[in-house]
Amino acid sequence: MQHSLGLSQAIENSMAPAFLLVAITNFLGLITASRQRVMERYRQLLAAPDPLIGPQDLDYETAVLRQRISLTTRSIGMLTLSVMLIALVIFLTFVSLITPGIELADGMAVLFALAMLNLIGACALFIHQLRISSRQLQRIGLSR
Repeated sequence: MQHSLGLSQAIENSMAPAFLLVAITNFLGLITASRQRVMERYRQLLAAPDPLIGPQDLDYETAVLRQRISLTTRSIGMLTLSVMLIALVIFLTFVSLITPGIELADGMAVLFALAMLNLIGACALFIHQLRISSRQLQRIGLSR
């Protein structure tokens, strides 16, 4: 009976970080889709110039799009690392709860803190990319 109680507790304690994984994965999908749209825009500009953008501004626009791609790529990397760290925390939580004598709480706290720092960094990069996008739209008159 004690073993099944430990297993039940391990599963229960693993659920909260698992829900966090779902949320981060959704954010990862959003950023990946955003990156894909920016890449498509970049390819379109190289294939056929946009009538809203003068030939003198093409270099500026493509440079901005490359910068946005770089920021979203770095954000994706940080989110992926965050997912990996949280998955490791879930694994270690499960192992420590079903294996008597193994105490991994301090290590798990550090891993979780690193995961959250990566999540914060990814969000900061994405916000920076959105600000660049907003300035780019303002420059060509599509936003205020």
